[in-house]
Amino acid sequence: METQEYKYRNGKPKNGRKYMPANFTEEQRQNIREKLITIGYELIREIGLKKMKVSVIAQQADIATGTFYHFFDSKEAYVQALIEEQDRKMQEALIPLLQNSGKITLEQAIRWFRDSFRTENNILMELTLEDWVWLKSHRTKDDMFSAAHGEQEAMKYLSYVEGVRPDLDVRIIINFFKTIYSMAQNRETFIPEVFETNIDMIFECIYRYAAIK
Repeated sequence: METQEYKYRNGKPKNGRKYMPANFTEEQRQNIREKLITIGYELIREIGLKKMKVSVIAQQADIATGTFYHFFDSKEAYVQALIEEQDRKMQEALIPLLQNSGKITLEQAIRWFRDSFRTENNILMELTLEDWVWLKSHRTKDDMFSAAHGEQEAMKYLSYVEGVRPDLDVRIIINFFKTIYSMAQNRETFIPEVFETNIDMIFECIYRYAAIK
């Protein structure tokens, strides 16, 4: 008896041909997707993004490889979903801070951004340089790492922040963030006991730069 939601030849759809779906309920589909997302984060931490194979993901989730391709068209689409889920949680953490006035102080913004760069909240902080090379060459959204996209995202979040200097250059903030990711890519070259303290100090620099003088 087939257990995957769609039966595929050799585990992956060919020529777009789909076979009869198994009778998964909506709840079962949701549970499988959530399990796949959780496993993705775990595998990135354990073996890295580049080495993470669809067959391994499916095995860890106790599903057939073909079932994976019902939820995600490719590994690239799967990784994009991991990043989007992470972004969604980041935005959820911002909502309570905006409830009173729709704005947050610069101090609150710095704490929120700092939390978003902790490894438990940001899988990108777990990526090696090799993983980043894979991600940039297999991205499913062409603008994900573009300068224009980075500036647009930064301006969106800064629009919620009060107490920011009027002549702030958002590109400087973006370069601070890129510095943190560069540090994470080369984490093994840093003294581990003070790594997080170094990141704290970068955010202190961001605060001093961004605050109204």
